[in-house]
Amino acid sequence: MEPVALPNPNIPSIPMFSVLPSAVSIESVVAIIITVVFIWWAIYTLVVMYHWLRYGRESWFAVPLLALHFGVSGWIFVFATGGLH
Repeated sequence: MEPVALPNPNIPSIPMFSVLPSAVSIESVVAIIITVVFIWWAIYTLVVMYHWLRYGRESWFAVPLLALHFGVSGWIFVFATGGLH
């Protein structure tokens, strides 16, 4: 078993995302991207939901499935952004 080498505090570290300004954290960028994707998804889903309920023959079957879809997707959105600070 090889010994664990601790990082040397005398060597300056290179920031991983040096492109971002120091005031912007990667967590906030990821949260914004996930939120924009979720908003886009919600608009798309509302349009599909309207057309499914308006022109579908089995619209009674669509209502519980759409509610389940919104619930699961909302949980995924909260889970994706919940750990970000």
